[in-house]
Amino acid sequence: MEFIGRNMKIKENIYMLECTRKKVLYHGRECDSMVYAVLEPDGVSLIDSGFPPFSYDILEEIRLLGQHRLPLKQILLTHADLDHIGNAAWLQEKTGCTVWISRLEKDYLTGERERLPNKQKMCEEFHLQLPHIEFYPDSSAVGEFQILDTPGHSAGHVCLLYRQVLFGGDLFSISGGVFSGANPEWTEDPVLAGQSLERLRSLKFTMLCPGHGIPDKRRNYL
Repeated sequence: MEFIGRNMKIKENIYMLECTRKKVLYHGRECDSMVYAVLEPDGVSLIDSGFPPFSYDILEEIRLLGQHRLPLKQILLTHADLDHIGNAAWLQEKTGCTVWISRLEKDYLTGERERLPNKQKMCEEFHLQLPHIEFYPDSSAVGEFQILDTPGHSAGHVCLLYRQVLFGGDLFSISGGVFSGANPEWTEDPVLAGQSLERLRSLKFTMLCPGHGIPDKRRNYL
């Protein structure tokens, strides 16, 4: 990994956006949520969209990465928690990008399925705005992105695999060199999340990109 300007270059055309490493103070706790950008010839794909305060910074960073030539074409969401979907509506309004999510996450957005109380409180306090969404196709792929069903943290949580880089959402975190599974305080079914994490061991990938923490090589953890 290396830094290109302010951005961490993960591999080839994959970057972690620097602005999303900033902490959000929430009820006395410092929180972050990483957003990743994948640059392809026809545009930029974002993995998740981070906390709402950073919408403008995210757009500026991807414009710089694409040298103002590559449009934001899509946002691929791992799940519907506020810190992952938080900027999707604003970015979609500004760019017209497509926002993808698992069909099983829809009920959180419509209110047909209740979020955990702490998650619902966060959505209300940040006044979550909802984008227009498309569901991941039955083929379980969007272009080169392989969509992996990894329920537990939420009903429709997914991970994404792209060129041997695994984007983990909230299925795991890496902090201070320590690998952890889904945080039970924010996870609907910790046992199911653990089973989803275990299934990843059979897949071929070299890099781990968590929703919380710093990317690292797979061999160090999983």
